[in-house]
Amino acid sequence: MRATLYDRAKDLMTKEEFESHVRAKIEEWGVLLDEDSAARFVLDELGRGTANFQTVKELREGMEVTLRVHVDGFSSVREFRRQDGSSGRVVNADISDDTGRSRLVLWDEDVALVEQGRFRQGMTLRLVDCFVRASRFGIEVSRGKFGAILPEA
Repeated sequence: MRATLYDRAKDLMTKEEFESHVRAKIEEWGVLLDEDSAARFVLDELGRGTANFQTVKELREGMEVTLRVHVDGFSSVREFRRQDGSSGRVVNADISDDTGRSRLVLWDEDVALVEQGRFRQGMTLRLVDCFVRASRFGIEVSRGKFGAILPEA
């Protein structure tokens, strides 16, 4: 997969330079990005991205989506105990695009990004390979194990 991703940038940089940029993205975002997600982010920065964005209006239960959304606000951070006894944290972000509004649920390590100001009200986020579920609050989007939430520059 990565070789295919590099093919989109090989006229702009060497493979070593590309891999260096990928490693820098992983270092910057830690556990939030795997190597393929970091490579896609590098391609986006180079103007060679491959993302096909859905809209909030299109969201349906069970979808895996890539969205570009505006952050309208955050709930307060809530701490809780899971069934296995471990502690967890959650914060909800109100998100929107030109087609509608929804909720982005941020769990555990993603909560720290809100607390650190890396995700804040008024910014635009790219939600890459996130999943959609219906809850009692409506349609919600969450980052899955292989998804990424990236601020747009």
